[in-house]
Amino acid sequence: ATGGGGGAAYHGGSTPGSLSGSGGSGIVVVRYQITASQTGTAKATGGAINYVGSKTIHVFTSSGDFNNTSGSALTVEYLVVAGGGGGGGGNSPEGAGGGGAGGYRTATGFAVSTGPNAVTVGAGGRGNINGERGSNSVFSTITSTGGGGGVHNSTSVAPGGSGGGAGASTGNATAGTGNTPPVSPPQGNPGGTGGRPTSSGFWAAGGGGGAGAAGTNGVDGQS
Repeated sequence: ATGGGGGAAYHGGSTPGSLSGSGGSGIVVVRYQITASQTGTAKATGGAINYVGSKTIHVFTSSGDFNNTSGSALTVEYLVVAGGGGGGGGNSPEGAGGGGAGGYRTATGFAVSTGPNAVTVGAGGRGNINGERGSNSVFSTITSTGGGGGVHNSTSVAPGGSGGGAGASTGNATAGTGNTPPVSPPQGNPGGTGGRPTSSGFWAAGGGGGAGAAGTNGVDGQS
């Protein structure tokens, strides 16, 4: 439940993509202030509820509802992480990129209306020749985009919250853009580009992007 991207794999005689890693599932966390006299109480239902000092915390690792039962708008902090993209599967001698991390969005001072507010926890994308994009996570009006899939030779699955890495091929794969669609502050970073062949051997692919940095680029002519 961290939204990490799946690792890429060279198939080594197996079916291409069958050894690639799946992306991690997402998570949604909602936290709000309580007074000293309310310690150990909740103003809403939904998720796994924990109490830490003067905060009540609702943790969702599966979809459900955050049901504000306080009778008025509730000011909360939120963390919404989407599912990570699946890793790509290399096909000799070309490598495939790693999956991008799921979109990462967090803020304070967010007003939540009374009654149920939908929470969707996105699943990670499966590894494949071109890894699948992760699924979005949603809290109320906040959406984090699933991570882009790591690619061997496709571009359609690569964009996402963070972009999938590009395959190391002769130029037909492009790294995925991050923060797609754009939000402020950004929910992720782009994937790394694939290396290009300069000699015989296996070619290095790009890594998937993450919340903190872009994916590392593959090095030309290196395995």
